[in-house]
Amino acid sequence: MNKIDLGIKKNTYKILHLDLLNNLKKLIWPIFRFILLLGLSFVIIYPFLAKISAMFMSLDDLMNPTVWIVPQSPTFDNISRVLEYGKYWSALGNTLLISLVCAVLQTFSCSMVGYGFAKFKFRGRGLFFALAILTIIIPPQTIYISLYMKFRYFDIFGLLGMLGIGPAKMVESVTPMAILSGTALGLKNGLYIFVMRQFFRGVPKELNEAAWVDGCGPIRSYFQIMIKLAVPMMVSIFMLSFAWQWTDTFYSELFYRQMLVLPSILSKVTMIASEAITKDSMISNVMINTGVIMIIAPLIVFYLFSQRLLIQGIERSGIVG
Repeated sequence: MNKIDLGIKKNTYKILHLDLLNNLKKLIWPIFRFILLLGLSFVIIYPFLAKISAMFMSLDDLMNPTVWIVPQSPTFDNISRVLEYGKYWSALGNTLLISLVCAVLQTFSCSMVGYGFAKFKFRGRGLFFALAILTIIIPPQTIYISLYMKFRYFDIFGLLGMLGIGPAKMVESVTPMAILSGTALGLKNGLYIFVMRQFFRGVPKELNEAAWVDGCGPIRSYFQIMIKLAVPMMVSIFMLSFAWQWTDTFYSELFYRQMLVLPSILSKVTMIASEAITKDSMISNVMINTGVIMIIAPLIVFYLFSQRLLIQGIERSGIVG
């Protein structure tokens, strides 16, 4: 066998070896990726599935070590207790009203503020925008007492006192959150302003200039042109605002100590869980977990029907660019 034949064989072996390695890589990588994603999904989803399963378990199922995920004797007792003792339907109605009002007002107020920061140049614009971003960083607990006192004894520059009416008590109503949301000072509003500013910065300035040449002022051009372009982004802001307000505990504890809202029913369920009917610690934990699931269940349904709109709005936000 001459040297040429030996060289051809060596090259053939190398090519076959490389092809084998490439085929192994193509086979192993999808398997590894599938196992990795499956493990991550299990870590994230399993606690949620366990809580849902425990909602329908009786005491016998909870005490039975052979029962896993699927209850042998399912029951609705845990759900009925939360509905009864937590006054779930009343809290659901109040929470729905507050979340809708806040979401609508925050969507329009933050959109207008973001539009102003993006399209108008004025003295102190950078400072004011930095202050808006600062509200994302600073925890709201720092103004807890002052915020409560402001709405517990609400007065506008002392005018109500001068008129003999006296300070107005606005807590235990939708009014405090409506005022904060309508002035772009509500929950997460700094983030919404930033997102809307990024979106409007991506709109060509020639569009504004053309509208002004045609006789549209800043306000008219915003309502007739800009707001139509920003509908997908505003829908996303509305959904995020609605979801965050739904599960908010800070403002609920601050303004709604007597008014029933969903985040506050957990404290009632916890009190019921310590009574004689649920003295067992395992049943107590199941009732609390049931309350948590029942609070977020409407949000899950809401997301399932609107996730496409949320993703479209985020894609058009302009944050990446």
